[in-house]
Amino acid sequence: MRGPKATILAIALAMASSLLGQDQVKENSLYAKALFASISEMQKQYGNQKEAPDYRHTLVESDAQITNGLPAASADYRVEYLDTKEQVVRYQKLKREFPILKIFPIENEGGKLRVGINVYHFSYKGGRLLYALSYWSSVEFRFDCGKQEFVVSSVKLGGI
Repeated sequence: MRGPKATILAIALAMASSLLGQDQVKENSLYAKALFASISEMQKQYGNQKEAPDYRHTLVESDAQITNGLPAASADYRVEYLDTKEQVVRYQKLKREFPILKIFPIENEGGKLRVGINVYHFSYKGGRLLYALSYWSSVEFRFDCGKQEFVVSSVKLGGI
């Protein structure tokens, strides 16, 4: 096939493969890698504490620019993304505060990229959303020339 039909078909195939590739990019995005690396490290460091949350099922604040399209699970962990309305409904159902993670935009620091993730205890009182900072994670990435991708180089935890 030659001519305009072949050109249109080639463009359509290129666009389709590009769109299919976007889902894979989200699953392998730095945000997804940072989120699951953080949850894993939190489980290792804090999972044995008496009042530690169940890291196997983690709540994350949804953010259209960061969390849309991120996977809801990895091999060991399941994530539920909640917007503010869903957080209020969850609070009213549980009748107690609960931990929720917030992912912050990627920062470029020299030759490294970093994603910060904070853990807040969410509550809703008097018609107000209340977020109490509990602890955080800082995930650093370096570019691996052999793999031609960014890989997690460290996960640092901190807290109050």
